[in-house]
Amino acid sequence: MTKSILMGVLVLCCSVVSTRASDESTSWPFAIEVQHRPGTYWWCPGSAWDRESIDWNLENLKAGGIGTIHIVPIYGAKGYESRYIPYLSEKWIESLQYILTKAKSLGLQVDMTTGTGWCFGGPGLAEDHRDTVARLDEQTGELKFTRRRMVKRAAPGGAGHMLNPYSIGAISAYIKPFDEALAGLPLRPRAQYHDSFEYSGNWCADLPEEFAKRHGYDLRDHLDALFGKSDDIEMARRIKYDYRLTAAELHQEFIQKWAEWARSRGMLTRDQAHGSPANLLDVYATADIPETEMFGSPEFPIPGFRHEEQFCREGDSDPRICRMASSGAHVAHEPGKQLVSSESCTWMREHWHGTLGQIKLEMDLFFLAGINHVFYHGSCYSAKDAPWPGWFFYASTKADWRNSIWRDMPFLNEYIARCQSVLQAGEPANDILLYWPIHDLWMDPAGLLKKLTVHSKGWIDTQRIGEVANLLDKKGYAFDFISDRMLGGIQYKNGALVAPGGTYRAIVVPACQFMPAATAGRLADLAKQGAKIVFERDLPADVPGYGSLAKRRAAFQRARKRLGKAVIANDALAGLREVGVSRETLTDHGLRYIRRKVRGSHWYFIANHTDRAVNEWLELAVPFVSAVLHDPITGGSALLPTRQEDGKRQLYLDIAPGQTVFIQARTSDLEAPPYVPMVATGDVLTLEGKWDVEFIEGGPELPRRFHTISLASWTEAPDERAEVFAGTARYTLTFPFSSVADADDYVLDLGDVRESARVKINGADVATLYALPLRIPVGPYLKQGANKLEIEVTNLAANRVRDLDMRKVNWKIMHDINIVTPAYKRFDAAQWPLQPSGLLGPVTLRAMRRK
Repeated sequence: MTKSILMGVLVLCCSVVSTRASDESTSWPFAIEVQHRPGTYWWCPGSAWDRESIDWNLENLKAGGIGTIHIVPIYGAKGYESRYIPYLSEKWIESLQYILTKAKSLGLQVDMTTGTGWCFGGPGLAEDHRDTVARLDEQTGELKFTRRRMVKRAAPGGAGHMLNPYSIGAISAYIKPFDEALAGLPLRPRAQYHDSFEYSGNWCADLPEEFAKRHGYDLRDHLDALFGKSDDIEMARRIKYDYRLTAAELHQEFIQKWAEWARSRGMLTRDQAHGSPANLLDVYATADIPETEMFGSPEFPIPGFRHEEQFCREGDSDPRICRMASSGAHVAHEPGKQLVSSESCTWMREHWHGTLGQIKLEMDLFFLAGINHVFYHGSCYSAKDAPWPGWFFYASTKADWRNSIWRDMPFLNEYIARCQSVLQAGEPANDILLYWPIHDLWMDPAGLLKKLTVHSKGWIDTQRIGEVANLLDKKGYAFDFISDRMLGGIQYKNGALVAPGGTYRAIVVPACQFMPAATAGRLADLAKQGAKIVFERDLPADVPGYGSLAKRRAAFQRARKRLGKAVIANDALAGLREVGVSRETLTDHGLRYIRRKVRGSHWYFIANHTDRAVNEWLELAVPFVSAVLHDPITGGSALLPTRQEDGKRQLYLDIAPGQTVFIQARTSDLEAPPYVPMVATGDVLTLEGKWDVEFIEGGPELPRRFHTISLASWTEAPDERAEVFAGTARYTLTFPFSSVADADDYVLDLGDVRESARVKINGADVATLYALPLRIPVGPYLKQGANKLEIEVTNLAANRVRDLDMRKVNWKIMHDINIVTPAYKRFDAAQWPLQPSGLLGPVTLRAMRRK
């Protein structure tokens, strides 16, 4: 059988990789570099580092395919207090330098939080530099202040009050000890990090003065309106708007100050802007690497996907919010400087219940939202002499070698690296800039600051911007968000809207009531030059805020009159049709995508997260002559069939539920082995017989070998030690094979696998399967007569942890929160049911022929 036929089956059917997890074994069109590999949060309990354990940790992370470690000092482990190293002490800095040196020798990058735990803060903060909550004393009419918020999960030497996130004086003083500690070191971290906004404050000492400078009046004269004690709702909401805008600007300047400090010392910054009351787009864009996150367990209708509510926390993944982080980079950062990171897989499942296949699906969601630099949440430093499971973090996916799934995690990490090598290249190929009219939200008369979190999404769900974003995504329009500030960097050149990060075809303004005069003026200027500007329903009616209201209204009316060349449509879709912006019809088939322009080609990352295969002739919204399919699982490539139909160019795509592919489309001829679609002949062979099952790696002990003619969970094996075993067993079967007359290939389907499998046939490595669909073409490996099939299956570590609690072993040894369930309840693994483990089958061979 030819290689081209094999490739056709492979991309049609499988989520597989070669059993060698190395990019060197494939012809992937992008060289894999360290920034393409996934990073991981590396929590360091008590900063209790020793050199032998540092080496052991970093060498294992490197071997597992990690590219960047992110140092986060946290509370320590009980019984190891004598090993704690106080934060920023001389010994701590010496240990940091050893980590940096060891990481460099391994080719790893190192990031660090500018502090311990989260958020910024620590000991010795001046009172007016602390996170401050202001409230109005109804008796005196004066402001009262509380400063109680403490750093969460702080490490020894790092405990103290949280920093005031609106104070330039606070951040300026805060970074001085870091400056002194890092001064003169031969190596420094790649990046400094600021976690999501979990400060509780709403005030800083400079706020009244800053407010007056920006708005021309004294906020202290309107405290009744600000704190909801005024009957004049219209004035109150305008004053609240000015207050919210001031707080937003002060926080953005706070992050800017921190970022400028880091850059001046040769370091980048990663920032999670979400949770803050600022315009998220502006704060994300301020950092070198904007970072988003998802919590919980997204659901998928993919056949075979297990949600298991008992072990899940409701997923709060929202591509609109994640896209705000990527938009900050796409629009404001130059190509080549568009890294967008993610805190990934936080509370994806109950502890030790997350699978590689579930992780892959969550990573795919990030990729589709424009994230290209994912970080596991995460891995925990542990002393080498700590008994299993070692030291751990309470909200972690356990992406480390003490978790049994680590054995096959290098293969998942190779997939991630291939995907990110494409998604970090070139520039975004999005057509639309979707303006965020945050002013309508900030004019809400209710409450004080508007915290824009990833977990409570009312701020986007209840605004028209959220509806339009969902609509554009569903209908296949490629877009980035844009803020008022970012709009100032847009130019109109050669028929396109040109941002620092890429080019766009149109700006869409969702229906809104309020808009600053400067924004209306900028849109009018662009429309006059020929840019396509679409307003939903009508032009905005007024300016937000209270200060200099008459003057700003007059300026707004002048700008509004100049918007005559803008398009006003009933909705965004109608407006885009009117201005001639095309959509991708891929989404009509349930497919999701993201697009980039790289080296003269358009690269599509496409995911099928539906319950059915898509086997269709499809059109693309970009012109193309030829198209190559690149499989990030295998690293292989194939030239797709194309045709001209009704004057439109089409390509043929087979993509199974759960599968992801890249398509490279180009207006000239591309070269690759031809893709040959395959279909089932209807002939299916169930592989039966006497299976030999040998436990080869794992713990706490290797159970005895056994034989079976009926595949079932190995927890039912004769040796009761199999019930608590976490690791790998090899299943071996000799089976007869006789070829089917019209078959060109055969697909091996493993059925139910708990959880990943390495496959060999007749002594040859075939593939490692870890994500749906769990099947692989195997024709070239088969021979007439007797064949030997070997499948090494690795399970979860859950049953081993369950056994520890059933025997009341004292393993939960962490200080602070120690360990809790995803619902933050008492953790007791003894209540878990046994998790099925091993090869459950049925295992079948399906004959395939050319389509």
